[in-house]
Parts: sequence; structure tokens; C-alpha cells
Amino acid sequence: MPDNKTVSIAGLRRFIGEVFSRVGVADGEGQIVADNLLKADLWGISSHGISRFPVYLKRIEDGAVNPMPNIKITRPLPAVLSVDGDNGLGAVITKKALDEAMLTAGTFGMATIGIRHSNHFGAAGYYCEIAARQNCVSIVLTDAPPATPAWGSKEPYFGTNPIAIGLPRRDQSPVIIDMATSIVARGKIIAAAKKGESIPAGWALDKDGVPTTNAKEALAGTLLPMAGPKGYALALAVEHLSGVLTGAAFGRDVAWQYGSKQDAANVGHILILVRADAFLGLDEYHERTERFCNEIKDSEKAPGVTEIFLPGERERNMEQILTKQGIEVPSTLLEEFEQIAAKYGVSMVH
Repeated sequence: MPDNKTVSIAGLRRFIGEVFSRVGVADGEGQIVADNLLKADLWGISSHGISRFPVYLKRIEDGAVNPMPNIKITRPLPAVLSVDGDNGLGAVITKKALDEAMLTAGTFGMATIGIRHSNHFGAAGYYCEIAARQNCVSIVLTDAPPATPAWGSKEPYFGTNPIAIGLPRRDQSPVIIDMATSIVARGKIIAAAKKGESIPAGWALDKDGVPTTNAKEALAGTLLPMAGPKGYALALAVEHLSGVLTGAAFGRDVAWQYGSKQDAANVGHILILVRADAFLGLDEYHERTERFCNEIKDSEKAPGVTEIFLPGERERNMEQILTKQGIEVPSTLLEEFEQIAAKYGVSMVH
């Protein structure tokens, strides 16, 4: 299969959903994961997109992820939800918890969700967009397997630990901020290693703490935090809030889904929702937000700049294009999909 192929969103969604159904994932839940993965690709974040599907599937096959979790949501305080994901798929757990939390925020003005016994949940901004469409400001944090060091160390301890924030707008796509606290998402290193490509200098250290541009050496070593010690401090905060505070695993105890051991990952997430009208009427919130966004976009441009973009705006523009034309799937990934299709008797994507 020498060439990449452009595949429709509907075809990919159908294929992923059908395969998940074959391994025991409920139909609606498989579609949640498919939508989450596809959203990342539509936003140009291929490191968190459908390339993750084979490893999600393998972990179910190996018994490392529960395809039929009994997700328990309790309420230790009126506006606080504690979620035990029973080792299910991360996107399924988080979407169900988010839906419940938006109802709670509707009553109390805000809600905080702490999730434990989860797995990789895809792009954090996916959940921010859902919340923003319901006029909730959101903050979404998650820990992850060790990838970045404490400042001054060469040993990975913190995950890439993304921070995502969603800001609702009126009749406009929300502002979505979604960034790792490492200098780059680990998925980009994984993708480079698969392709045999080098990575830019300044991204990673090898296992001996020496800077490297070799992707495989970087995976055996450690990624660097963004902004030096400031990124380290942010990673520490996210690790504590997502892992320590929620009762999930943290630090070295978070299992890596690509590792040889098929241990339960026990990833932790924390989501904070605040109704957009919590302090002002909704109309006033929207008016102030539009003025805020317009003032930013209308700022005097630096030489050579034709447009100032809000966070998430480029991704939304890409989504509109790719939704119509489909996603270009690498030939190596298509080969994996062909093998999966044959194994489970599912028709291949087209």
C-alpha cells in the first residue's frame, strides 16, 4: 500500500465504531471514542487522532482496558462529582462525567469533576468545545505516563500533562486553548519514531540526559518541559490536581499504553465548569467576550502578518475543510486498519 489515501469522516467513524462493537464496547460508547479521535485529526492534531485507535484496540484485546466499564459517579459535595471509570476507555468515561457535570453546573453555577481509573482520553480540547456549546467556561486537565522531568533531573516523572480551556462565544466557534506542558506532545515523538524521522533539537534528552534529535532515543529518555522551569511548575500542578487530588495514579505509577506491560493505566482527569452567566447575564457575557475577541483580532499587526488568530481558530478553519474532503490517512496506518478489518470481519474504510 504505497500511497496515502483520503478517507471520509463517515467511513472512519463507521469503521472504528464497528470494530469497537466487535470487542464488546457498546455502540454509542464506541462512537464517542471515534468522534473524539476524529476531532483531533480534523483539528490537525494527528498525534491524538485515529493513529491512536490501534493501541486503544490492543489494550482492550490484552485485557488492559475494560470495554464494558461500570462507571460510578458519586457526589461528595453538592457541586463536586467523583468518578470511578472502572478502567474504561478514557473518552467514554470523561464524556459521561461531563454530561452529568453540565447538569450540575446548571443548578449550582459550577461543577468540578475528579476522575480516576481512566485511560488516555484524547484531545482535551474536545471536552472544552462540548462544554462551551452549552455556555460553560471549562478547564480540563489530565495526567499521563512519565515523560518530562523535574527541572534539573534527567528522569521522566510527569506526563505531558495538557491544559485545556474553553471560552463560549455567541454565534461563533468557542475559543479553545489546548496545550501540553511539555515542549511538544509525546504523540509527535511517537509518530516521528514510527516514520524513522528525526526531531528538532531542544525537544528531548536521551536516557543519559544528553540532548537528542533521535526520536527513538527521545522515547527512551525524556521530553523537555515548555518554557523551562515554568513548564515544570505547570506540569507539577497538573499532576497533583489530576492524579494526587482525584485519587488516580500519579508520577511513575501511571502506566504507558505503548509499554510492554499491559497494566491498568489509572489515568486521572479533573474538569472544572463555570456557567458563562455565573457573574453576569448571558447577554452581557457574550457582548464582553465578543468585544474582547474583536479587540485582539483587530490589534495592529506586526510586519508580514495578515491575520491574528484566536486560539483554536486555525483548527476550526481546518475542520471545516477536512469535514468535506476527508482525512489523509498514512499508508502505514491503513495497513494496520486492513489487518484489523480482516481480523474482525469489518469492511475496510473508503
